[in-house]
Amino acid sequence: MMKRIVVGMGLAVLAAAQPQPGAEGRQQLTMHFRDPSMPRKLVVEGGTGSLTIRGYQGQDAIIEYTGREISGANGRGPGRRNEPPAGMHRIGESRGLDITEEDNTVRVNSQGIFGGTARDMVIQVPAQTSVNVKTMFGGSMTIENISGDIEAENFNGQVTITNASGSVVAHSMNGKILVSLDRVAPDKSMSFSTFNGDIDVTLPADTKARFKMRTDFGEIYTDFDVKMEANAAPVVEESKDKSGKSRRRVRVDGTQTGTINGGGPEMQFTTFNGRILIHKK
Repeated sequence: MMKRIVVGMGLAVLAAAQPQPGAEGRQQLTMHFRDPSMPRKLVVEGGTGSLTIRGYQGQDAIIEYTGREISGANGRGPGRRNEPPAGMHRIGESRGLDITEEDNTVRVNSQGIFGGTARDMVIQVPAQTSVNVKTMFGGSMTIENISGDIEAENFNGQVTITNASGSVVAHSMNGKILVSLDRVAPDKSMSFSTFNGDIDVTLPADTKARFKMRTDFGEIYTDFDVKMEANAAPVVEESKDKSGKSRRRVRVDGTQTGTINGGGPEMQFTTFNGRILIHKK
């Protein structure tokens, strides 16, 4: 059986908990995980505004959200709004929020990606919960105090992950990746990538890993003792154009690889325009 909360235009359907008003227009909802003794997962999709996911010592998922206008937005489309007609003013926030629980997975689907408003959210879950979050037009994304596996994708904004002790896959198209791990799972690969921004990752000093690092426009720095491996051999490609003339192309992959503390699971660090910083905690 699936539990579901649908919030939008003042409506709550099949609610596990009614929205509770808070200070400064903040609303709070609680969704129960079906079986606290089994693995739990949180999935968050869509929306605008900032997002914070925080591990705590409770048993439920607690979702707090606050709507706000985006400064200077006008017209139509993401991050824009129409100017009100003369002599009229806007009432309320009509963007939807869909929260479901099924098979010990809580899903939060924020539908507020159009108009001149953003929805800032803070979600608390038990620290052992695995987290999978993907936003398209959001602001900053922060995940902290989570010991489950983390998959985080922020299309347009920074990803910050602190006090984590599970595996991490973090990606941004346009934003910095900032990660600090308290413990590294000994048998799981990790990936940190962005198209435009720095990658800044802190690992425990005893981490065993094989680094795979690439930046097209930036530098790579670390205070780990990295045993570098030989670069991959150039790739030679033979082809012919439309007139039948032969063409040869040689490609040299700029990826750098190396191991720390004798090697271990692979960690990928990839940015097109930015630095890669790998710190020893």
